[in-house]
Amino acid sequence: EEIVHVPMIMQQERITQQPVEVIVEVPVPMVQEEIVHVPTILQQRRIQQQMVEVIVEVPVPMTQEEIVHVPTIIQQPRHHHIHVEQVVEVPVPMIEEEIVNVPRIIQQQRDHHFHVEEIVDVIVEQI
Repeated sequence: EEIVHVPMIMQQERITQQPVEVIVEVPVPMVQEEIVHVPTILQQRRIQQQMVEVIVEVPVPMTQEEIVHVPTIIQQPRHHHIHVEQVVEVPVPMIEEEIVNVPRIIQQQRDHHFHVEEIVDVIVEQI
């Protein structure tokens, strides 16, 4: 007997590759603007200071004579006031309490009576 190897057929799932579109966001370097204030150099006129001598006249206080009338002191007799204590009785008004009855007003509901005439038919038996 001879052993022969026979290939065996097997069913397999077939994998196929399909291209897939993938969107990837990649950061892009951005250019950013910035406002920078640069000082400017201006040409200006130079001002020179010069010392100037100034003569100022300052008034000096002057003494001046003045005639002043001074009152004279005259001796006069003095009046003496003597304080006297005096007791005076003053009547004080008296307050009296009195109970006064004051009528009170109460709101009440009024009943109105209307006279109504009512006619009723009564059956009377005839004999």
